[in-house]
Amino acid sequence: MWRFRLKLMPYRQCVGLSLISMVCVVSVWLLWVARGQAEDAAVTVEIASTPSLEHLRPPMNLARVTLMALLHGKPLSQGHMKVQLTAPPRTIVLATDLPRVEGTPLLAFDSELIDGSVTLQYRFPIRGTYTFDLEMTPVPGGPVFPPTNLRQTVRVSEKPVMIQQLWLPVVGLFVLGVITGVLVARFAGTRAKLQSQAIVGLLGLCYSLLVPVNTVSAHPGHSHGADHAAQGHQVIRGDDGWELEIHTSPEPATVRYPVQLDLWLRKDGTVFPDMTAVSIAATNLEAAQTVVETHILARQGQTTQSLQLYDGGLHTIAVTVRPVGGAANGWVPPTAMLNIDVVALYPPLDVQIRMIAIVLGVLGLGMAVGFCVTRLALRPRL
Repeated sequence: MWRFRLKLMPYRQCVGLSLISMVCVVSVWLLWVARGQAEDAAVTVEIASTPSLEHLRPPMNLARVTLMALLHGKPLSQGHMKVQLTAPPRTIVLATDLPRVEGTPLLAFDSELIDGSVTLQYRFPIRGTYTFDLEMTPVPGGPVFPPTNLRQTVRVSEKPVMIQQLWLPVVGLFVLGVITGVLVARFAGTRAKLQSQAIVGLLGLCYSLLVPVNTVSAHPGHSHGADHAAQGHQVIRGDDGWELEIHTSPEPATVRYPVQLDLWLRKDGTVFPDMTAVSIAATNLEAAQTVVETHILARQGQTTQSLQLYDGGLHTIAVTVRPVGGAANGWVPPTAMLNIDVVALYPPLDVQIRMIAIVLGVLGLGMAVGFCVTRLALRPRL
């Protein structure tokens, strides 16, 4: 009969082998994670502005913004970039000059990369932290890297003069409340009806003076009838079979909602299949200011961009589309001009309520201080 003897391993050796196995597993996992993070960090994007972000003040300065894509620290020679810009989120206390714009999409476009950079000019509308959502993908014949999604934020501060202009009415309102409180304390019980009417009048006056500082009035827009509708769709035909078609939506344009531009460059009735340069410039005619200007490279003669016209009034959008290289054969592409009347909206109800509460709170605090100080001063001394 065969007998088998099972020789057990000592306890210390079992513990040692278990620890070694755990260390090996953890080491392999850390190496895998580090490798994955290194691949994810292979593509980065740097954002630069002229003037610099520290000196940029909305909506005074037109900034020249450069998005530089880097692969392992060097400019990405070829690739594809999608860009989406979002406005700062809703403020908690003091509203911005354009509360309807807060937290809304401002720009969305994509471009082929040559030497890694995309440049645009933009007039930032309000103070706060803006968000750039970027998507980088490789293209055939270019460097190989994993598709990468990045989120970058830039901070735009308020102009010091605007801050002073904001606080001056608040201080003036507090002083006016103090004066009203003093008058109420001195003449309490003698002219109650007249005082109450005066207080109500002061409240109405202060509200009408302070609230417009942080709100924007609504512009109903101008009705152009058939001419306005025709501006939303244009077809420009050139020599040698070239054709440019532009379509905008929605109609009419409204603050808070982006305007989408669909562009087609055709040659002999067919969409141009090669690289195309697209330039778009939006101008506020009433303020005579450029709102945004983009220069992108489309993979072919069809592209879509969207931009928000964040101020009410008449705007014009200039669009130029041309083939890259010698495909044009001397053809000079025309510039299409689109007239868009933008409808502005009243501030949201919660913003109006918040501003009324601030006005009444500052005025009430001033009245309480003036009343209490005066009554203490007039109290008979024992």
